[in-house]
Amino acid sequence: MIRIAICDDELIELERIKNVLKEYIQKHSEYQATIFDFVAPLELLSYVETKGNFDLVFLDIYMDGILGIDVARELRQRGDCEEIIFITSSRDHAIEAFEVEAVQYLLKPFTEEMIYSVLDKVLKRIYKEKQEIVTMKTSEGMIRFAIRDVVFTETGRNNYQMIHTIQGRKFEVRMTATEMFELFSQNEFFIRCGASISLNLKYVRQISKKNILFDTGESLGYPYRSYQNLKEAFLRFQMFDDESYSQLPPK
Repeated sequence: MIRIAICDDELIELERIKNVLKEYIQKHSEYQATIFDFVAPLELLSYVETKGNFDLVFLDIYMDGILGIDVARELRQRGDCEEIIFITSSRDHAIEAFEVEAVQYLLKPFTEEMIYSVLDKVLKRIYKEKQEIVTMKTSEGMIRFAIRDVVFTETGRNNYQMIHTIQGRKFEVRMTATEMFELFSQNEFFIRCGASISLNLKYVRQISKKNILFDTGESLGYPYRSYQNLKEAFLRFQMFDDESYSQLPPK
């Protein structure tokens, strides 16, 4: 089930977005979605805090109490991986929207075609990622998680593999590095770095010849001989959006 949230303090606009979403879902039976609406940004943040995150969030920018941009920053800081679409009457925050990795910045008045176009791309990606759910036996017991949430894996003690997630959790799994990569490489953003590391390009913030810095703030050393291939893969990823990258032939 895909969970979609709308947050807009103008009731007319909120209802309009919700109706467009409902019509789209009805026309695309391959997607099962639940729509939640919030007229107050703090209400949205409180819901996420107590009941979990959403897959897709539509945010107005100018709302009472807190800007939609600040709501997006709060969601990102909590490690929630929602796709964010801003719908606003102003162009003033387009650069900030890019900084919080919004998938789209739509100006009011929007058309149904504009919403449909972005949904065609975003829901397809979300649906695909939701198929990449794995259940693994870890040192903590059986754990179920999404491959898309994995930042990187590394070989730890006694050749166990340590899985690091975007939420800051770490799981220890008894399997080889090769088995781990074969499992996670169904996600096209995963690459192997040396013999013992697999990483998700979506969460790489910076690379040097000695270390990789991730969006979680973690830094990881890696074999120098892997630098050239890693740099090329990282630059290639930066040049294309998610959908275009997934369609490129492997190098």
